Amino acid sequence: MPRSQATPADDTPEIPKKEELLDSLTKGLALLRLYASGVDRLTMQDVAEQLDVTRAAARRLLLTLAHNGYLAQEGRQFVLTPRVMDLGYAYFASMNLPQIARPYLQALCAEVSESCSIGMLDRDAVVLVAREEPSQLLRVDMAIGRRMPAYAHSLGRVLLAGLDEATRSAYLADAELRKLTPFTIDSHKVLGRKLEQVAVDGYCTLISELADGFAGVSVPLHDQTGKVVAGLGISMVLGSRDKAYLEQHFLPPLQAAAQKIETILKAR
Repeated sequence: MPRSQATPADDTPEIPKKEELLDSLTKGLALLRLYASGVDRLTMQDVAEQLDVTRAAARRLLLTLAHNGYLAQEGRQFVLTPRVMDLGYAYFASMNLPQIARPYLQALCAEVSESCSIGMLDRDAVVLVAREEPSQLLRVDMAIGRRMPAYAHSLGRVLLAGLDEATRSAYLADAELRKLTPFTIDSHKVLGRKLEQVAVDGYCTLISELADGFAGVSVPLHDQTGKVVAGLGISMVLGSRDKAYLEQHFLPPLQAAAQKIETILKAR
């Protein structure tokens, strides 16, 4: 039976009509992209030539952006102001942590060739919310959403260490610490001292506490208030490597990646 009228699919993008578009806004965005190409200052003549508009139109574009605080005039030249960063960070503000961190997590994984994760604290467990695996055959198999006891995982330790003193004390008073391997800390007093040290150091290295023969190095991720909201970590099969080796080879790139992620988090 023939259809009387074809209807577009729900996900078909609507193509706007030319009369529905604001040419002035299009030109203004094109002007900002000129600065993105590496130019630090422009004159009216520069804008007129590069956007193929009249000098009068170029003047209006520049003065409008200057009036709204995105450009500053220095003689005949116009330069960007820090306010233009609001346009970019508005995009990041709409994203959640896994989305923000993904490119940095991918880059870190490619650099260290080990499993890299982001975890968040949920009561007494650390939950993986983002994960990147290397292409090598031997890997640590942990899926997103996996829950692990916070006290026995490096991600969990940096998150527990980031709690305020009252909340951390309440956790230590109620936590059930089981001996998961011969190396797992199951003393509340010892764990308390370890968490204090992690808070001072700003990172945690754990070996064979969650699973014998496996290790992890993690650092906290802070938001704009300085609160620890998540942890960034590298997990690996230990092999013949020791604690000093792990911290020497994995801690610097881990801290560098965390700093990049925090730059976005603190701007939200």
